[in-house]
Amino acid sequence: MNLRLSSRLDAILKEGWNVIEHHRDSILSAWLYKYGELEDKQHAAAQPLRLAIDAFSSRWIHPMNDIAEWLASFRREWEKRNGELSSNQSTAILSMMENAVHEAIQSDGVMDFRVHQAIQYVFLKLHESVNTSDCTEFDLEQFLEQIVSSKQLPIAWIAQLVRTANGLFIVAKWYGNAADALIDSAVYGETIFALCERILSRMDTSRTRLIPLPWGDDLLLVCTEGEDRFAIPFLLHALEQFHAAQKTFIRTKEQHLWKDAVLLFDQWIMRAKSLYQAIEYISTGFVAYLPFERCALFAYSSTHKSGFGLYGYQLDNHEIKSIHEHIDNLPFIKRYIHQMTNVPPIYIRHAEQALPMKYVKQFQLESIVIAPIYAPSENRLIGVAILDCGPKTAFQLPNDLYTAMMKFGQSAGEILAKCSGGRPELVPSTPHLSPREIEVLKLVAEGASTYETAKRLHLSEYTVRDYVSAILQKMNAKNRTEAIVKAIRDGII
Repeated sequence: MNLRLSSRLDAILKEGWNVIEHHRDSILSAWLYKYGELEDKQHAAAQPLRLAIDAFSSRWIHPMNDIAEWLASFRREWEKRNGELSSNQSTAILSMMENAVHEAIQSDGVMDFRVHQAIQYVFLKLHESVNTSDCTEFDLEQFLEQIVSSKQLPIAWIAQLVRTANGLFIVAKWYGNAADALIDSAVYGETIFALCERILSRMDTSRTRLIPLPWGDDLLLVCTEGEDRFAIPFLLHALEQFHAAQKTFIRTKEQHLWKDAVLLFDQWIMRAKSLYQAIEYISTGFVAYLPFERCALFAYSSTHKSGFGLYGYQLDNHEIKSIHEHIDNLPFIKRYIHQMTNVPPIYIRHAEQALPMKYVKQFQLESIVIAPIYAPSENRLIGVAILDCGPKTAFQLPNDLYTAMMKFGQSAGEILAKCSGGRPELVPSTPHLSPREIEVLKLVAEGASTYETAKRLHLSEYTVRDYVSAILQKMNAKNRTEAIVKAIRDGII
């Protein structure tokens, strides 16, 4: 499978828009209330806000399927109403509307940070849409309107055709001076020929030609009048140039999406108030804002020459935290460990090339990415994140993801360095407990006696006592209560 950063970010964008749609009534009331306040004060922003509400409301019924087209259509609606506003004025109006959205959904009981962040992302893209001059540079609708409005080309109109589920060709949209008899009625045909015959039967056909041209999954139907010997070759060439420029533009935008991903990731992890929260947020953030399904976060100790499991997201967290591996057992990673502050993430097509087979089988690994976690301000490697797309799933890694993951690694390293309280390493202050020892400690923390713990884990009381003794020794705790407090503090249980 091929990973696309845009797919994950588009999902966040759609999530934000769905929330806005779901709370439409509350949001619209909040906007109109704000408009009323401004109007009572005769504020200059009142009328632009009212027009912006109208522009936004016109998009309610349109699902956000094609993101680029949705944003382009929003920009068109905005320019019809508020096209005279400066960039600063547009930003002020949209910010006012965004703040009202957050307040409205909070009043409806929505407090989840990720939901509010998705709404922030919607308005970020709207800001870009209305304030970036080249945002609609490759908008097909504008391109076709310009073609049909040219006085130098014998093109009367262009129709955009689509094929329905039952196989009929219909006109989805007209561009140019099509007759009212065509625009005001449904035009369809089982074949392109039948459709053209039906159209021509409603027109003055003298010196008129209908020429179908393929465009993506649809067809364009071009109506020419008079001498068209050069019109169609010109249109074909123009469409080809438009298509090439559009692909370049989209590719360039996708290559810069990493900035959006890093912004969202940074907002997410900066909320951490403790080392344990930072570790959790980093692990979940790698999956939430990049197109991966699982993340295992490891700390590296240069003192012990070992890697320690810190957290597993969409993985068995206890199994990840029980991993303690000397670097000599990881020859592939050992080759890079001293230069990981300078190398990009490492893509491995087959996980067994880099990791011991026991882990490959245990977690059903196929393709993986090893992303360094390091703090640039300290020039220090803190650990790595190992990412994949789910059990036994192979994937290819596109170039734009390398940049995003490098920036994620830097941000993660800085927050971990900050939350570690000046400790030179995240390990070994957290003791390494086996999965069984963690199970015993959890039950003890719940108040279970030695007898109850033994019964629930199908062990003898002597074995449980041995586990408790080992736990106290590893945690340097004087008694069970101290061990429990330390375990909770360090996120062991």
